[in-house]
Amino acid sequence: NDPTLKPSTRRVSADDSTYDTVFQTKSGHALILRVHLPPGPASKPPGMTLVGVNAQHSWLDSHMRITGYQPISSEAEWASCNLRLGSAVNAVVQHLQLNPPSVVEITDESLQRIQASIAQPHPQFQPEQQQTQHAQHPDVSGASSEPPPDYSTVLHAEEDSIEMSVMGIPTVPAVFPELESMPKEDMQGLLNDEDKFRKFVEQMSAVTTLIDLQTSIQKGNVETAEANLKQEEELTMLHAEVAALQSDLREKMETFRTLEAKQNELCAPPDRRDVIRKLTAAKKEAYGESEELASLWVDGGDGDVDQFIEKFMERRIVHHTRGAKLERLSAA
Repeated sequence: NDPTLKPSTRRVSADDSTYDTVFQTKSGHALILRVHLPPGPASKPPGMTLVGVNAQHSWLDSHMRITGYQPISSEAEWASCNLRLGSAVNAVVQHLQLNPPSVVEITDESLQRIQASIAQPHPQFQPEQQQTQHAQHPDVSGASSEPPPDYSTVLHAEEDSIEMSVMGIPTVPAVFPELESMPKEDMQGLLNDEDKFRKFVEQMSAVTTLIDLQTSIQKGNVETAEANLKQEEELTMLHAEVAALQSDLREKMETFRTLEAKQNELCAPPDRRDVIRKLTAAKKEAYGESEELASLWVDGGDGDVDQFIEKFMERRIVHHTRGAKLERLSAA
């Protein structure tokens, strides 16, 4: 929340853990400092990295990480320095502005366009005027400590238009290098010619910087949206497959519950009263069968005696066996 850097800082992650701050060094290079807040306790120091460039500096390692700033070199240093995050970022930005790194290569396309717009002399400037400007305003030719205009004014602009009539008006910078040494007659000429004035404004470094940043953000949003859309078909198929598996699982669970209920019924110990009732009925049934055999043999008066006795005794033994079991169950 540093008031100086806030207009030139934007969030680049969805979870508020990563932010980019754009600044310009006194040597004329535009740089992006990426600040990452690690998860976990607040005692962990933030990570700071220059993105989009390959550079050399005593504060930078081979991966462009800020390692020379003592307060963020370790958890102990960060805990003992009692610095706010904004103050620490401001200190790093100011150091890199006043002691610029040696930029070997700019790898980010948006940063290349921003750098080109900063380095390109304005067509209205004559060489003599540029020399006079550098002589009279040495601090302005390099980077002012003022940050770039507010990003939020660009984010709401129309995608296919960069005309001033439809662009959001950015925060007015404190210094306009393009106007520092422009003669009064040239300024009056710009004010009297609307088309010329518009072209001049569109070529100002503050405006071109915002436009390039807008393009970079829109490009990132498009890439993210396209990546999400590419996964839509796969996710739809997976959703249908999961839904079919869930339906099949529900059917199998119903079958399992039915079989489980039958198993529990078969494996459960029988009810004593139910067994006595069934055994009593079976005893009576065996007795009735033996009596029926005896009646048939007496009424018929024929047949082998041994066969009759064998069948009669078989049914009577069943009858008495069931009776004995019934007595034991009743006495238990």
